[in-house]
Amino acid sequence: MRRTVHLMLPLLFAAALALLLQHFLGSIAWAGLLAVITWPLHARLVARGWRPLASASFMLALLIVSFVGPSVLLFHTLSYELAALQRMLVTFNETGVPVPSWLAGLPMVAEPAVKWWNDHLAVPGGLNALIRTTVGDFMPHLTDAARIWGSTILANALYLFLTLLTLFVLYLHGPAVMHYLDRAGARLMPRQYGKLRRVLPLSVRGTALGLGSIAILEGIVLGIAYWIAGAPAPVLLGVITGYMALIPGGAPLSFTMVSLLLFGQGHSAEALGLFTWGAVELFLVDKFIRPKLIGHAVNLPFLAVLFGLLGGVSTLGVIGLFVGPLMMAILFGWLRDGQPQMDAPLVLPRHPERIE
Repeated sequence: MRRTVHLMLPLLFAAALALLLQHFLGSIAWAGLLAVITWPLHARLVARGWRPLASASFMLALLIVSFVGPSVLLFHTLSYELAALQRMLVTFNETGVPVPSWLAGLPMVAEPAVKWWNDHLAVPGGLNALIRTTVGDFMPHLTDAARIWGSTILANALYLFLTLLTLFVLYLHGPAVMHYLDRAGARLMPRQYGKLRRVLPLSVRGTALGLGSIAILEGIVLGIAYWIAGAPAPVLLGVITGYMALIPGGAPLSFTMVSLLLFGQGHSAEALGLFTWGAVELFLVDKFIRPKLIGHAVNLPFLAVLFGLLGGVSTLGVIGLFVGPLMMAILFGWLRDGQPQMDAPLVLPRHPERIE
């Protein structure tokens, strides 16, 4: 009875603490994942004589540049594209937009579609009138959407700041944090914590390696496909696709949008070929290559990684990409051992660093 009470009190306190911090658990979890993934580089810098503060600052700046740099490049390139688009729209508004040849070839709807185009877009000034009418009809909805987007952007900016701040503190005081986590885990799960302590970094880093490798592979392969299909700026589109591939559904969205762009330019065969190749490549990568890369680090079978990825994403979103394979790794570790016991006792340091 006393043992049950001693076990229930920490669990109840942990549940109350999770309820109190429920809006910030995502920031804490992402900071922990990034710390686990990048800790070997941080530890190597400290071992070479860097001060922990300098190494933490460098690692944080490196992560920010890795994600912000491509965004700056994208916006810089889009500024030129938007200027060219504005000049094209002005020209079309002055002269009228000619009817595309593929519109007349559509079955059943070709005649009314061509008539509507000639009445609204082929006449000078028709494009401007259509845009003003459409924007006027959607203005109330756009106002509400802008208000919602504004609050969402501010909230995500706060969560991002808290994630980076927590990551910086973990870089500075990682050994002390792990000391207290190890003591708590050894008290709550004395038989299972040792395996969890060993599997977690392997699973998280294996997942990160798999996601990063696949993102680079998809960016290169689809970038070459964009170049073969004749898409504009294939290198930039390949870089964007690579970064989008880090997000579930990002890669198919990228090559679908490029296929629609080619289709709108009248290159229907190239658009169909690009979409077909993207779908086949995505199927092979998501169902075979990605699970193999992620499962190799923790010796997981193919189906375990596949269902871990799919279940994690469908339940927890992006962070489920890490949680799903981790839970599968723990499950198969216990199944292989026959019983959930520690292979070796966990050795804890007696004098951890202080957390200021």
